[in-house]
Amino acid sequence: MSMRRISTLALLMLTLGSATAAIAVPNPLPPETIAQNQRPNRPGGKEGAMFEKLNLSADQKQKMQAVRDRYKDQISQRMQAVRQARQELQTMMSGTASASQIRDKNTQISGLKKQLDDVRFESMLAMRDILTPAQRTQLAELMKQRRETAKNRMQNGSKPQ
Repeated sequence: MSMRRISTLALLMLTLGSATAAIAVPNPLPPETIAQNQRPNRPGGKEGAMFEKLNLSADQKQKMQAVRDRYKDQISQRMQAVRQARQELQTMMSGTASASQIRDKNTQISGLKKQLDDVRFESMLAMRDILTPAQRTQLAELMKQRRETAKNRMQNGSKPQ
C-alpha cells in the first residue's frame, strides 16, 4: 500500500472511530437524554460536520446513512459490553478477586475491544467505498487539520470542546 492510501485509511479510522473516547470515559448522561438532544435524520457530532464539508451527493448521503444504520446496533452493543466489563473489573480490583480472575477479566475486555474495533473498521471501509477519490483526499486534509487543532489544544493546556 502506498503511504497516501495508508494515511487516508488511518484518517478515516480516526474519523469513524471517534467514539473511542466514549468507551474510555463513560457518558454520565443516560441514553434517553442523549437521544433527546440529537436532531433526527442528521449525523451527530464532529463526524457529521466533517462529512458535511465533503459536499456529499444525495445518493452518497443516503448510502452513508444506510451504513450507519447497518452498523449502529453492533457498535452500540459492543460498546456497552466493554463498559460493563470495565465496571466489573473496577469492582474486582477493589474487592477480593484473585490476580488470576482480574487478569481473565482484562483479557475479556481486550477481546471485546478488538471486536468493537473490527466492527468500526468494517463500517469505516463501507463508508470509504462511498467517497470519491477527491472526497477521500479532502477528508484526509480535514482530519489533518483536526489533529493539529487537537494537538495545539493539548499543548496549550486547554480542554477540547
